[in-house]
Amino acid sequence: MADPEPPFYVGYLKLPRDLRGFLVALVSILLVVDGGLAILAFAAQPPHASGDWGSDEAVYTGQFQARPYPLVRLFPAGGRPASVVLLVGEGKDGPPTGMDELDGAMVEARGYPIRRGDLAVLQIDNPPVRQDASRMAPLPQGPAEPATLTGEIVDSKCYAGAMNPGEGKAHEACGSFCLYGGIPALFVTRGADGGARWYLMAAPGGGPVGDAARALVGRPLRLTGTIRRGDGLATFTVAPDQLAAN
Repeated sequence: MADPEPPFYVGYLKLPRDLRGFLVALVSILLVVDGGLAILAFAAQPPHASGDWGSDEAVYTGQFQARPYPLVRLFPAGGRPASVVLLVGEGKDGPPTGMDELDGAMVEARGYPIRRGDLAVLQIDNPPVRQDASRMAPLPQGPAEPATLTGEIVDSKCYAGAMNPGEGKAHEACGSFCLYGGIPALFVTRGADGGARWYLMAAPGGGPVGDAARALVGRPLRLTGTIRRGDGLATFTVAPDQLAAN
């Protein structure tokens, strides 16, 4: 007795029962395998730290500093250490312009805070309000320390929590536009324990780092410069040729 012929599929005919069962089993196996691979890929992704964007208006009173980027330096009080609040505007814009005359003055800044760890960014609609006519000497900073740091350039607003992730390759284009709009640039490094530390970036003349930093957002970098540390603030000054070399 001759062996039965194996099932044969013809496009315009109904799929043979034997082939139907084989295809159902194959597709089921592939779905399970693909689902398992997707779960493994998701689990392998490093978690992105998220910040806290406050929905209620906050008020900060401290000394205004215009360079390298507008910020308010907060004095220690009630057991709280000195710190800084970086100022930004809505969207991808920096804070309002024309605030240089406030440099060194005590001001009150109102806006919506964005926080990530010890980084505080305040989105403001209007310039800070001067508290009196006096002008204080700049808060002291330590001497310039030569340093070579490994990390990446980010914009402070997205990194603080306005965007997730606010760092890495996925944030390259967004971060570049934010720096173009005048949002303060940070250089973020990571220690052996994986903890992040941020430095406010500055050009050698004391101003913002400019367009050279925009092209390097989100890339792993090794930069040489100097660090000056003050109460609640560390500033990393990088020469333009360092940025161009990368």
